[in-house]
Amino acid sequence: MNNPEEIYEKNIKTLLAIHADIASGNAASLKKCLEKNSVLLHLPMYGLDGHETLLHMAAEQGQTEICRLLVSLGIALDQPAASSGNSTPLAAAAGNGHLQTCQWFLEAGALVDGWPNSITTPLIDAITFGHQDVVNLLVEHHANINRLHTRLNTAPLDIANTWGFTEIASTLRKSGAVSIMDVESQPEEFGGSIVTFVHNTAGWVLPAQLSPITNEEGLVLRISCIDGKSKFKLLFTIGLFAKSPHTELFVCLPGDWPLTQHGFPPHSPWVFPVELLSLLARHTFDNGPLSEGFLIRRSDAMYANLAWPDEVDAFVAVDKAWDTKTEKEIIPDDEKVMLYVLVPVKFTKKGEPDAAALRVLTQRKRTASWASVVIPAPDPGIMQ
Repeated sequence: MNNPEEIYEKNIKTLLAIHADIASGNAASLKKCLEKNSVLLHLPMYGLDGHETLLHMAAEQGQTEICRLLVSLGIALDQPAASSGNSTPLAAAAGNGHLQTCQWFLEAGALVDGWPNSITTPLIDAITFGHQDVVNLLVEHHANINRLHTRLNTAPLDIANTWGFTEIASTLRKSGAVSIMDVESQPEEFGGSIVTFVHNTAGWVLPAQLSPITNEEGLVLRISCIDGKSKFKLLFTIGLFAKSPHTELFVCLPGDWPLTQHGFPPHSPWVFPVELLSLLARHTFDNGPLSEGFLIRRSDAMYANLAWPDEVDAFVAVDKAWDTKTEKEIIPDDEKVMLYVLVPVKFTKKGEPDAAALRVLTQRKRTASWASVVIPAPDPGIMQ
C-alpha cells in the first residue's frame, strides 16, 4: 500500500494513539509505537501531501522532548507544511508561545526565519499572537525584523501595531524594524523624486529596508504595491538615472512573490527578478541605458545562467503609460527619466519576433493592464 491517504485511513486507531502520546508527552510509548509502525513517522496529517507532520503537532503543543525524539527518528527539523504556507515546526511553536520549545529548535539549528518562500515567519507568527517572550528570543537569534508577510506585503512592525501589541512594537522599533507606513519623502533620499513619482502613480512604495538586497554598486531595489493592494507589485531599480539618458527599470510580479533580503541561493527561480535587474543595471553602467524595444533574451550569454520562467523567452523594454496627471507636465529632456517596464515575451513557433512585430508588441503593451505584463511565478513547491 503506497497511497498515503489509504495508509492514514487504515491506521487511524494507531494514529490516534500516536497523537495522544504527543499531547501527553509520553515519549517512551511514542517511540515504541513508531518503531513498530515506521511507515507512520513521515505520514502527513490526513495522509495529504504538504500537510503538517507529527513534528509540527508536537511543536504546536510545546512538547519539547517529543520534538527531540521525532527529529532523532528522522523527521526533518525544518520540514515545511505547504498547506500552512510552508510553515516550519519552529513557527508552530512560536505561534503558540512555547518558549522552551522554540529555544530547543533554535539550539538544534532550525531556520530562524523559516523557509524564504513561506508566507509568514516564526517571528511574524509570534507577533500575531502576542508572545512577547518568544519575540525577544527570536530577535536575540537575529530573526529578520523587516521580512515582509508574503501575501499581505506588510512588515512585522505593522502586524504588531495592528493588533495593538505596543510592547512588541517597541521591541521591534528598538531593533531597527520599520513599518510600511514609514514613507520616505526627504528630498535627499536616493532617487527621491523617482520614488515619489512611483508612489503617487503606480502604488505605495515600501521603505528601502523592506526590499531585497543587490550587490551591484550604485543600485538599490524598491518595491511598489500597485494601487496599494496585494494583487500585483513592482520591483524596480533606483540608481540607473546616473547614466544619461536617464532610465530606471521595472518588473511586475504577483503580489505574493517573496522578495526577501536573504535566504534564497544564487540562481534560485525566486531571485530571478533581483538577478535580472542587477545584471541589467550592470549593462547600463558599463554599456549605456536601454531604450524602448530593447530585447533581453534568455539565450543571451549574460542572462543565460538565470533561472528563467519556463513561459518566458525574453523581455522587451516598454515605455508603459502611467496613470498620472504629471505625465502632462513639460520636463526638460536632460531631467527626464524614462521608466521602462520589462514585459515578458513568449516566442511563437516561428521564433523571435522581427522588427515590425516587436514594434507592434511594444506599442500594444504601452497601455496594457498590469496583469498582462506580470512575470509568472515559479512552482510554489520550489523551496529555494
